[in-house]
Amino acid sequence: MIVGTSPSGSKQPFCFEVNEGELFAFAGLWEGWRDANGIWLKSCTILTTTPNAVTSAVHDRMPVILTPDVYDLSLDPGMKNVEGVSGLLKPYDAHLMRCYPISNRINYVANDDEECSRPVEIAQAQTSLFI
Repeated sequence: MIVGTSPSGSKQPFCFEVNEGELFAFAGLWEGWRDANGIWLKSCTILTTTPNAVTSAVHDRMPVILTPDVYDLSLDPGMKNVEGVSGLLKPYDAHLMRCYPISNRINYVANDDEECSRPVEIAQAQTSLFI
C-alpha cells in the first residue's frame, strides 16, 4: 500500500495497491559512508518515475515498483549493467493496480489499525456560500 494525497490541494489521502493488496517492493538506493569525524551516516532514497494511469490522477510522480522476478537483480551489490537496471525504472502496469480514498486517520501515527486503509467516500468540497 502506498498512501498519497492529491496535488490539487486536497488533503484527501489515497491508498494504492498492487495485485489486489499483495506485498510489493520499491526500487531504491542505500548508501553508508563516514563523515569527516568518522561517524557512519546511512541514507536511502526511493526512486520515482512518471505516473501511470492510476497514479497520475493523484500525483505527477510514482515510486518505481518492482516485480518479484527482478528482486534478486535489484538487490545484487555487484550489478554493474546500467542498461539492465535502467529497464526496471518504468511505471508499473496500471492494469495491476488500484487506488481508492481512505480516511484522514492515516495522518496520525497513533492510528495503527486496519481502519486507516479502509475505503471511504470522498467528501464533496463546498464550492459556494449558498448551496
